[in-house]
Amino acid sequence: MAAQARTIAARFRAAPKAPAAAPAYASIVKTARKVEGAVVRDSAGVERIDLRNGDGSVLLGWSDPLVEAAVARTPSVCSSRLEAEAAERVGELIPSAEAVGFRSSVEAALVDALVAAKTVTGRDGAFFVDDETAAGGDADALKSALDRHLGEVAAVVIRPMDAPREFLLAARRLCDRAGVVLVFDETRTAFRVDLGGAQTLAGVMPDLTILGSSLANGRPIAAVAGRMEPMTAMTATGDRVTACALAAACATLDRVVREDVPDMLRVRGAEIEAEIETRLRQTGADLWVGLCGDPTWSIVAARPRPDVDPNALEDALSNALYGHRILSFGAHVPSLATREGAIGRLVSAYEAVLPRIVRMAEAGVFAPVRRRSNAA
Repeated sequence: MAAQARTIAARFRAAPKAPAAAPAYASIVKTARKVEGAVVRDSAGVERIDLRNGDGSVLLGWSDPLVEAAVARTPSVCSSRLEAEAAERVGELIPSAEAVGFRSSVEAALVDALVAAKTVTGRDGAFFVDDETAAGGDADALKSALDRHLGEVAAVVIRPMDAPREFLLAARRLCDRAGVVLVFDETRTAFRVDLGGAQTLAGVMPDLTILGSSLANGRPIAAVAGRMEPMTAMTATGDRVTACALAAACATLDRVVREDVPDMLRVRGAEIEAEIETRLRQTGADLWVGLCGDPTWSIVAARPRPDVDPNALEDALSNALYGHRILSFGAHVPSLATREGAIGRLVSAYEAVLPRIVRMAEAGVFAPVRRRSNAA
């Protein structure tokens, strides 16, 4: 028994410790000394490759020179001409956009869209489809929800990032049948997965589309675009959009179209996926984690296993990458500035941390914590 206890103790001491927790991504960017291209430099001068890119809003890379030059040339007074130019560019790209209205934040844009849906339908309710239901293509769940609240729902809101085309088509049919306004939240997908967003890829037109700060390469701006009827019923809330944000939107969308940024992001994202999947296989980490999602926004996720707490494993991997100067936090969301050098640093970081993550997993470091039952 004593020998067995010594063996167990030795194994416990040999188990690798989890990497120290990294700060939250938003706080890293907010307190950064400099953000430029694919690099975020912190207050201590440490440079890290950013693979989150403002949670997808930075399409071109931080502080893009062409966008910054357009902003520098713009007077601080808001210009109706700039607003018209930006609206025209959005209308040319988003197929469902018969009209466009800009807002200072996504929250204000969503509120205004829901108020417009309430106005045109005379109803109060809104149903937000969770990402798991959308990605799983569970149209029956949406149908059941609308049937249960027949005549009460004004709008259905879907983030179409990973939703199958068949699900989006079914959502369109169900909303038409129930007289509900279909809203796509394309804050992650517009100008990233396609020039016209996920609705272009799927060939499914919503009534209203919410756009985020990817419009202006991460500057504070949002928009609602859609059919004329709900758009004319819309009233504006929130702060007025600045001329600088509108100028940034015009410059960003010009470059997005000229260089076909979504196509380039897809190519670079596919390269990242291929390199990481190779390292996962080589190290045996593919038994514990895998890649999923669109190449322009892929995610590292723990594989379902009864002996692993997925959050603990994913956090440890993210923290280990942070220690190797990579801001990933479980996602690979490239920008135009994510070039060969940045991808090379990412791959090198994975090569360094994956063997340790595998050893931790094999040692049971990520085992779920089982709470003791209070039953007699």
